[in-house]
Amino acid sequence: MPLKIPIFFTAIFFTVTYLFLDYSYAWEKTIQIDDEGRHEASIELDPYYSNIGYVYSLTDAPIPKEPYTREINVYLYLLKNIYLPRYILLEASLYPLPIAGVYIKENRNKFYRDSQLTRNFNAVKAITAGFPEPWAFSFFFGNVVDFVIEDGEKREIVGKGYSGLLMSYGNKHIVDNIMVDDQWFEAEIKLKGQDIREKRDLSWSYAVGYKGHDNREIKDALYISIKRNMIDYMDYDVNPVIKFLAYNSEVEVRFDFDLKEVEQGKIVRYFFLFGKKFVLGDGGVTLAFGIGMLKTVASGYTGKLEQQIDENWQLILRPNVHIKF
Repeated sequence: MPLKIPIFFTAIFFTVTYLFLDYSYAWEKTIQIDDEGRHEASIELDPYYSNIGYVYSLTDAPIPKEPYTREINVYLYLLKNIYLPRYILLEASLYPLPIAGVYIKENRNKFYRDSQLTRNFNAVKAITAGFPEPWAFSFFFGNVVDFVIEDGEKREIVGKGYSGLLMSYGNKHIVDNIMVDDQWFEAEIKLKGQDIREKRDLSWSYAVGYKGHDNREIKDALYISIKRNMIDYMDYDVNPVIKFLAYNSEVEVRFDFDLKEVEQGKIVRYFFLFGKKFVLGDGGVTLAFGIGMLKTVASGYTGKLEQQIDENWQLILRPNVHIKF
């Protein structure tokens, strides 16, 4: 239990640090399907999380276009309008590298065993772990807003924000690079956004949710999730410590609580990741490297799955390459 205290304070620190940064920007490909702006499609490609989405307005009004000023204003706008859902988002997501980790352990087991360099470090697991499912289908019911900048008569979409209820479904569960049958359902209150600018790429997601399983060997859970991923294409004259932690960096923190013992603060899964970005040349290519820790507690499972859980802290590595289009 003592480890919970520094982990929680670390999560709070990152949240507060990032929440009040100005000039936050990022990349997402968005296509407006109709002239009225009621239908939009989007696509995101990443070796860890790739998705395609479709947004449909439930009203005759087009997706709102709000001026982009400061990031804190984005959060305030989304929270202020979270109670009045006006949009539906359908999304299909895929997690390529976590699937690859399952494949290697199942079909190249000798290579997987040879990757166990120390008790707490398996190279394959370090690169592919951290995602409890291989794919998902999601239904979002809430608000969507496009953030824009105006240059004369030109109005350019530079970001997108979501706030509302997200429900997801899948039929598989991943634990320790093993995929098992599990009809799972997830419901969460979520704030999510991506921004598109020349100076900085940014994506962020904050969620509180519930995840239920029909596989009786997997316990239901409540969770808190914080994610931010940022690439800077210019230098900033700020405090060196803040610059290292907040700029050209990513952070992800998630805690899963046993649903039946949440009042006692019983955490059954810890995940923490911090990463740095290295922009090459004119910014067309950025190398990314993240390092973190993952711990899955056996009490979050029962039966045969509980016996397979390795409760040691596992080192997580997230190498990646970002290409700016």
